[in-house]
Amino acid sequence: MLDEQQRILENLKTIREYLMNEFASFVMTEDTSDPSILHRFTMTNAKTHEQFKLKVGWPRLSDKSNNPQKIQRSLIHGDVARKMRQHKGKYLYW
Repeated sequence: MLDEQQRILENLKTIREYLMNEFASFVMTEDTSDPSILHRFTMTNAKTHEQFKLKVGWPRLSDKSNNPQKIQRSLIHGDVARKMRQHKGKYLYW
């Protein structure tokens, strides 16, 4: 159980770092979990109030085969930030 919690925390940290890099002029205004279901992130531009939102499924966070390096590669190769921009204020489920 402790290993799973640590893996989830590390994977969430990787996602946060990715989002902060991809949305440099934005602040993270939502960073909440519904344990065993999903985790929600919202990036908001303080000047324009534009938002980009992401929901990450709990299985992706807790899967033993997903480590921070694999999560990082998946975010980049899946072009998650571009897809979030296309959703324009609606959640992208990843």
